[in-house]
Amino acid sequence: MNVIKKIFYFILHCLIGVEILILITAFPILFQNLPFNLTDYLHAVSDLNIKLFTIGEFKIDGKNSLFPIILVRYIESMKLFGLGLLLACSIAVFVSYLTFFFFKNKMHWVKNLLKAAESIPDLMLILLLQLSVIIIFKKTGIKLAQVVSVREKAVLLPVICLGVPISFYVTRILILHIEEELEKNYILQAKAKGLKFSYILNVHVIRNIIESMFGSSKTVFWSMLSTLLVIDYLFNLNGLSRTMLLGPDPFIIGCLLIFVPLFILYRVYEWVSFSNRKDNR
Repeated sequence: MNVIKKIFYFILHCLIGVEILILITAFPILFQNLPFNLTDYLHAVSDLNIKLFTIGEFKIDGKNSLFPIILVRYIESMKLFGLGLLLACSIAVFVSYLTFFFFKNKMHWVKNLLKAAESIPDLMLILLLQLSVIIIFKKTGIKLAQVVSVREKAVLLPVICLGVPISFYVTRILILHIEEELEKNYILQAKAKGLKFSYILNVHVIRNIIESMFGSSKTVFWSMLSTLLVIDYLFNLNGLSRTMLLGPDPFIIGCLLIFVPLFILYRVYEWVSFSNRKDNR
């Protein structure tokens, strides 16, 4: 009975989320003419609901079919997103380990440096990276990465531009969680037993902060998704973000392609996390 109740609320919350996305998608129609064009707005909301729940035909530009074009672009964008996330996590783990093993006495300086780096706008950082590659190419003739997609698709630089800005935040949060975990009683007991710091960090601390880090992942995901739109334009990529701005049909489908997987991921995480806490009582 409890499982059925969970499934019911899962479907209900998902449908509410979808309906909110439909209302947002049709929102620009409300301001097409002044005073507010409420009749056309409600009509657009109704049309989107009918299309979505009866699996109607969606158009990318009013003429051509949206599928499978948007799925191809979605997969390409998610590949870029995944590589950027992997890079951000790798940088965060590397810098955190480097800090705790070699710069523990300079922790305050490291935190301030990360906060300063976080304050740099993503757009400025992306433009600086592009400019650096161009300058190096002009000075040395060495092409480190493709700056813009024309004949050859840019991959390396977009991944770096997507992963590096958010890595500052991930690193700062990881260091804070490690610090909090190191102050707990069981860590003091482990140190008293003579266990090496590397063993305590790898076996106990990292394992116990995974759940806390996952709780911060929403900020990471939404920040990277917003940066993805900037990257699509600056590197001339035909990604999901640019496709979503072509009209209401690609916008709602793009939103669903992002929303539904994340909704399922976080809801399953909540169930598993709650179940584990209940078992540990």
